[in-house]
Amino acid sequence: MLRGRNATAYALFFILVVHVALGTLFAIKTPPWQNPDEPAHYNYIAHIATARQLPALQMGDYDGTYLERLKAEKFPPDLSISPVRYEYHQPPLYYLLAVPVFWLSQGQLPALRLFNVLLGACVVLLVFLCARAAAPGSPQIALGAAAFAAFLPMHTALTAAVNNDSLAELLIAGAALALLRWQRMGVEGDADRGPAYLLAAGTIIGLGFLTKATAYTLLPVALIVVISGSVWPGRDGEKAAGKLVGQIALLIVPALLLGLPWWIRNSRLYGNLDFLGIGWHDTVVSGQPTAAAWIAEYGWGAYWERAWTFTGKSFWGVFGWLGVFMDARVYTALFILSALAAVGCLYRLRAGVRGGDWQWAVLPTSPWLTLLLLWLATLAGYGWYNLGFIQHQGRYLFPALPAWSLLFAMGWWAVLERRASLAAGGILLAGAAAQVAAAPLMGGTADKWTLLLFGFAGLGMLFYGLLSGRVPGLIEATGAGEKRRDPQAFSVWLRNEGVLRPILYFCPFLGIVALDIAIPFLYIVPQLGL
Repeated sequence: MLRGRNATAYALFFILVVHVALGTLFAIKTPPWQNPDEPAHYNYIAHIATARQLPALQMGDYDGTYLERLKAEKFPPDLSISPVRYEYHQPPLYYLLAVPVFWLSQGQLPALRLFNVLLGACVVLLVFLCARAAAPGSPQIALGAAAFAAFLPMHTALTAAVNNDSLAELLIAGAALALLRWQRMGVEGDADRGPAYLLAAGTIIGLGFLTKATAYTLLPVALIVVISGSVWPGRDGEKAAGKLVGQIALLIVPALLLGLPWWIRNSRLYGNLDFLGIGWHDTVVSGQPTAAAWIAEYGWGAYWERAWTFTGKSFWGVFGWLGVFMDARVYTALFILSALAAVGCLYRLRAGVRGGDWQWAVLPTSPWLTLLLLWLATLAGYGWYNLGFIQHQGRYLFPALPAWSLLFAMGWWAVLERRASLAAGGILLAGAAAQVAAAPLMGGTADKWTLLLFGFAGLGMLFYGLLSGRVPGLIEATGAGEKRRDPQAFSVWLRNEGVLRPILYFCPFLGIVALDIAIPFLYIVPQLGL
């Protein structure tokens, strides 16, 4: 029997190994260039590796007609990808780090994909550490968060593709971890509050400026966290204000010093104070469907329906250039799983508020504030982007992966409590009944597979809830002494949680691993192979 915290470490190591194996599978089996924007990212690396200088985005670097031909013909070898250069405006850090891999592999695409797989494994590790910092007494939640980040099919596919997303997610999670640990020191009464963590966060934010625009949300998030944690009522006003200036400087100065050269370069190169190059990029990349034109043609109802359905599907997995879908029954099952986790989150929040464990007044100084702000900032950025263009891609929500992962793990664990499982079962059965009732009004019949999955899941949750209240030891076992001895030990947690609940908790993650293994063979290769 594994003892103490070694069990948690071994479990995490297993998750990381499986993630790397799955990423390698996707990297090898996905046909060349069949990932979003992969040729453009590859050409950026190749330009630095061969020309020994950073590229500049120019008119002609985006040919929409040629790109559509490449995708339609599945990137045949006789059609060059060299004209696909529309990512040349991106910050350079990821591409600079990938250049040695390009040199050593002589530009082999699989080697660059595997480089991203390793970056993805680091993201998973940081997600685990963020969950540990936010919920230090719950090893199963941290491991569940790591497993969600490691096995989420769309995330696994993207970490096995050439793009700057993995490095951006790595830096975002790293900055979030630094802020979480700074907040944790305040919760534990450390007066010094760890200035090294703020300096680390500021440095990582600056590196994020040099990686991808999605990392820019980190600075306002960090400033709100520091300000709320330093000047919240109850602290000495003058003393807190004086310390706050120094804390903000630790965040802003390294971030600005790292980002400033890049901003100056872009402003001089593209003009009009376009320090991110995005304005010039929008000029070069013409012809993309805008939200205004799409709404004018199809209406607001179709817009919101697409936003909901396509975002949800592509969050879990729509592959290739967002054209390879899984079986509809798979999406239904994943939607049910998401709904159960959401019910669990609401149940845990309600129970915490009613029981006095959670009070909104402590949120400004709680480690949860960092993850909440990161989640909200990512949602806001996603919404803002889709006001201009039709880009309902779930991958744009992955910058908040530490928050999504923790919410899923926490919600799925909470819904396995007796009352929550009964409520979730009732909701799923009500959803099935609503579909039956609404089908005639919509001029059709309810999908039998949807009804079957909703009904099976609903009855299963009800049966579990009823069974857990009648069979002693099924959900919780005795062992309070072990809990007191080491409340953070994973092996102790297993011995104190009965039989069925831990098994059910890990079942969805194992199921998603099986799905990850099947996806390249069932969907990607058959639809994208030449």
